Amino acid sequence: MNLIFLFALHLTLLHMGESHSLRVIKPNVVALDVDGDPMTQMTSVSLQCGDEFKDVEIHWQKNGQMILSKGNSINVNIQAMLGGNFTCHGLSGEVLNHTLVLVNPVNFEKAILKQNQDKEFITCLARNYNGLFHCSWKWSPIRNGVVVFFKAFRNSSHINCSLDPDNAGLTCEEEKCSYSEEVTRINLTLVVRNQYRLEEHQRTFFIHDIVKPEKVSITKAENNEFHWGTPKTWNMPYSYYPLQYEVKVIKPHKGCDDTATPVENEYINETHYKVSDRRRSYTFCVRAQDPFTNQVWSDWNQQR
Repeated sequence: MNLIFLFALHLTLLHMGESHSLRVIKPNVVALDVDGDPMTQMTSVSLQCGDEFKDVEIHWQKNGQMILSKGNSINVNIQAMLGGNFTCHGLSGEVLNHTLVLVNPVNFEKAILKQNQDKEFITCLARNYNGLFHCSWKWSPIRNGVVVFFKAFRNSSHINCSLDPDNAGLTCEEEKCSYSEEVTRINLTLVVRNQYRLEEHQRTFFIHDIVKPEKVSITKAENNEFHWGTPKTWNMPYSYYPLQYEVKVIKPHKGCDDTATPVENEYINETHYKVSDRRRSYTFCVRAQDPFTNQVWSDWNQQR
């Protein structure tokens, strides 16, 4: 099916000084960016069914309902955030082309995705420096959110991403040498919608800012001495990709994130630790971090 070409944009403002712009998100999907309060505005958008249909008798529908506009080129009024799916049809009713018009209220508070504890709408993490990373988000429970478009790139190089089956994350893989130093950030764009309201979210980051090693596996616990191994997904050789570890000894039946003062708490580079406290029972906790970034810690592992 051919693309709908937007050959003109006429703006009708109910409030002077407010502006609109129209841009293509992907084939057959356009975003109407509206400054100010879109609920008080109306915009006239010109659509064209296609150059190859100039001599065809055409009628139009919006969201499956017939509208009065006819012909290859029409003007449609977009009021508030009531965008829609516009289809042009031939005499026998066949669909010739279509476009989805979404409204992006630029100055409105984001409402389709929920913010995380860091006030971000998108959470990204990588388990190592091999180029694979994952970004996720949470939908607002009162919105019926849909992913419209996504892309990731560094400099001008495209990064391959695929949408997770639950529509709440992206799995991306960058073709790069794990030994190379990062100079520029990765740029991620996510466009989502609820009905005909659109939101655009951006994240920029270095891989070394989002690296979170997997949970450390405790391999041996005997005579108050604990041993663990480097996470299987971590880069090798270890001499080039070292890890530092935080170890805690806390009272039994307490969680590793408990804020009470631990019995013991140290930061070490070795993969073993001997508990000096000789009490009968305790909980031993260990987690890992890239010492060169001092960013994200792995989740705790514990042994009672």
